[in-house]
Amino acid sequence: MRGATPADEPELLDLFAKVFGVHRTSSEWRWKFAASRALAVGYTPVDSLVALDEHGAIVAYAGALTLPGRFHGSPIPFVQICDVMVHPAQRGGLGRNNLFTRMLRCLLSRIANALPMAFRYGFPGRRPYLIGARSGVYDLIEIAVQTTVPERDGLISFWRAEPLYWTDTRLDTLWGRLRDGYVLGLVRDAAYLSWRYGNNPVRNYQLVGLTRLGQLRGWAVTHLHDGELRIVDLLAPKASLSNALAALGAFVQRSSTLLLPRAWCASLRSPIVETPLFAANMCWQSAIDTQTAREHLYYTMGDVDIY
Repeated sequence: MRGATPADEPELLDLFAKVFGVHRTSSEWRWKFAASRALAVGYTPVDSLVALDEHGAIVAYAGALTLPGRFHGSPIPFVQICDVMVHPAQRGGLGRNNLFTRMLRCLLSRIANALPMAFRYGFPGRRPYLIGARSGVYDLIEIAVQTTVPERDGLISFWRAEPLYWTDTRLDTLWGRLRDGYVLGLVRDAAYLSWRYGNNPVRNYQLVGLTRLGQLRGWAVTHLHDGELRIVDLLAPKASLSNALAALGAFVQRSSTLLLPRAWCASLRSPIVETPLFAANMCWQSAIDTQTAREHLYYTMGDVDIY
């Protein structure tokens, strides 16, 4: 095993297509794993990991996406483990002696050494989660849930929604005002929004401002997928969440799907539905225990790289 390099890209794209049945473009790969490194301030992102067979061919990969985060008001790195893939011919192995487990333990140990205060997490499906849980690599934060935000007519409220540009100078001011309301979560500032959504090479997102009495109090990122409107990301005061989403529903004039932590969804008093995604703490040599993550982690669809 060794750290991934830019020269590995062609082999990794081939392996991705073989494992997931989807062809990822070079521009998407570089946006995700190279362009994101510019967001790291004060620390060096950890390299993803590849495993080689006896002929030097890449047969497995574990991606490490390093982004700025916060925990109890202090900056920490967030490392999302993603795009974990093992060539079909290299799968299997007794107990914890399978390549999937060995590779993840190696990667998590590297992260613990390089970024000891980092929060490491991911959103695997059921099967990889169960493999990782049995191996002592994954620990369940919660099964991710989603809810529906209804269309609203005749809204009587001080809240309104309006289009925003990714370069709006108010975005960083808003983040500075709201960030202490998120104990454990990504830094959702203007730089993050521009990279994750504004400059995304494969999807088109819309940024919607949420205002109260004309002052920007929050924002939502939306995306239309196969006729379904998704609220992919959201920043708003938890105490005003219902009013902010009501304004959004009146603005978009259709119902929309929203994924938030269970406690946030529960505050909306709307029916929730479990998704196939497992929010997982990468607990091997972790600096943040799972119970802490369960109580405080804020995440949205935008934290999950499939949206």
